[in-house]
Amino acid sequence: MLLTANLFVFKGILMKLIVNADDFGMSRTVNQAVVDGFNNGILTSASVMSNMPAFEDAMRKLKLVENIGLGVHLNLTDYKSKLRTKEKNSKLYDSNGVFNNNFLKILAKSNDEDFMFEVEHEFRSQIEAVLKYRPIDHLNSHKNIHSIPKIFNLVCKLAKEYEIPFVRVQREMFYLPEKLKDKTQWKNWLNKNIYFNFAILKIVNYFSEINLQTLKKYSLNTSNCSIGIGYSGMMDTDTIISGIEPFKNAPALLELICHVDLDEKNLSNLVELKALCSSDLKQYLEAVEMVSFKEFQKELVAL
Repeated sequence: MLLTANLFVFKGILMKLIVNADDFGMSRTVNQAVVDGFNNGILTSASVMSNMPAFEDAMRKLKLVENIGLGVHLNLTDYKSKLRTKEKNSKLYDSNGVFNNNFLKILAKSNDEDFMFEVEHEFRSQIEAVLKYRPIDHLNSHKNIHSIPKIFNLVCKLAKEYEIPFVRVQREMFYLPEKLKDKTQWKNWLNKNIYFNFAILKIVNYFSEINLQTLKKYSLNTSNCSIGIGYSGMMDTDTIISGIEPFKNAPALLELICHVDLDEKNLSNLVELKALCSSDLKQYLEAVEMVSFKEFQKELVAL
């Protein structure tokens, strides 16, 4: 196996697949869905949000999934800061400590030294909250905010300092699931999420070329490619298989980015959980080696 520019090329070995659930800690139903996805499905890894209401519940539930890989899903957009104070001049959150930025606002503020100072301390707090419970094997972010190059550089700096070997670089090939290829199912194209996701994918793929150089500078690792951004909220069995298929016989490390929930109000995430636990997907992946970031890191160390 060769490591070139922190991307993996396997000799004589087929694809390795990491199946990672984002948003661990967001709610109790999400936490239980992660447990179910690991114990009854193909989930191998999860990324936890340490500032969310169900974080402590997520940490307790780790006892039910001791072998799951664990990372931090860094968050600057949802719920409250872990460092919130009564100060009213924060550029990161409002007077109640609630985050008040979205992707575009964070992008615009990423050249502001005061803002980045706050972001660094927030990220440190989120990482250290998880390290109190278990070692961390990867970093990524909620709503792709760490794809912003200045934020990505900071995340890599922290990953190096805290000895976290993997940072997600969002790189995803464009593909069409069978249901979108089928002209008789043309109504699937009326889903507005498709066009929003494609716009996000275009942005993060553009930033990925910059971020790969940063990753190399810090001697950190990432997967060769990811699946789950372009069809976020639409990841049923067909969409997952269609995304994996081009890589199934390729020597690569692939990350399947998932969002699962047991709450029927989040129907798309419930559908995704059922897909991860489906016999069809398990059968399709019978010949594929399923790993977590921590398991793959052990293989690298052993070389």
